[in-house]
Amino acid sequence: MRSIKREALSVYGYSVKMKLSAKQIIILFLIALIVIAPAGSEDLFRHNYASPDDGLELMPLRDETLSVREFYNENKPAYSVEMLYEFPGLGEINWRELYFKLRSISRLEELSYYSEYAGKYRNMFPRAYVMRSARDKTRIPDYSDDTVFGDAEIYAFLDEVELKDGRYRINYSVHPDSIQIRIRNISNLRRFLKVVGKEDFYMDFLFFEENRRLMVYVYGAFTLKNEFIVLKLVKYPSSTLAKRVYMVFSSLIDGFHGAVLPVEFPDYLRE
Repeated sequence: MRSIKREALSVYGYSVKMKLSAKQIIILFLIALIVIAPAGSEDLFRHNYASPDDGLELMPLRDETLSVREFYNENKPAYSVEMLYEFPGLGEINWRELYFKLRSISRLEELSYYSEYAGKYRNMFPRAYVMRSARDKTRIPDYSDDTVFGDAEIYAFLDEVELKDGRYRINYSVHPDSIQIRIRNISNLRRFLKVVGKEDFYMDFLFFEENRRLMVYVYGAFTLKNEFIVLKLVKYPSSTLAKRVYMVFSSLIDGFHGAVLPVEFPDYLRE
């Protein structure tokens, strides 16, 4: 292969003369791409499985996390997961766009996952929509042209293929440098028996700005009913919880602010 002469190449501040072949130049170029490539999802994502005695390790010290602390301390959930993600996108954060992505509950109907129990892919939520009220499951639009960008409380029907008749209260809180969404079940979640009791499944997503970067703290927790029987069906309850929490979160943000998260539950978040 023909050699290409390169004069006075600077290496760590020193000027050297060297001869590089075309092949060597290509190899150096590929190495440079690896070094300067942006961090992958795994590098930007931290997670922690917490038992009632462990405490929460990733929760940011912000006033908005009071809701998480109160739930954790008062309910002592058997299974908790927390995640902290740094969005790779730079520049101004479009809080309004993020808010309406989080209001798009019907997007969850597009979620599919591989069920180890069934041995095939399934839709996680065959039906996912905003309800008219806590007692009325009539489907209404996610939002309208008149929907205000601000604090809100809505009710949603998330009918899981494995946890039936899921009705949830969803609260949105908007601040100058953060948006928080809190999701809690207001009905028992069942398979052929009660799996999670009313108010025992909680998710909290806090999006906040830190050092001009967008971060999100994700918390999820549940306590199982009929645990002895349920654990025969759910071999890895922490991963089962994390999968639901992660997939709801990743589906709703839908690539916002440069997020490169797979919707499918990634291996690096498994228990």
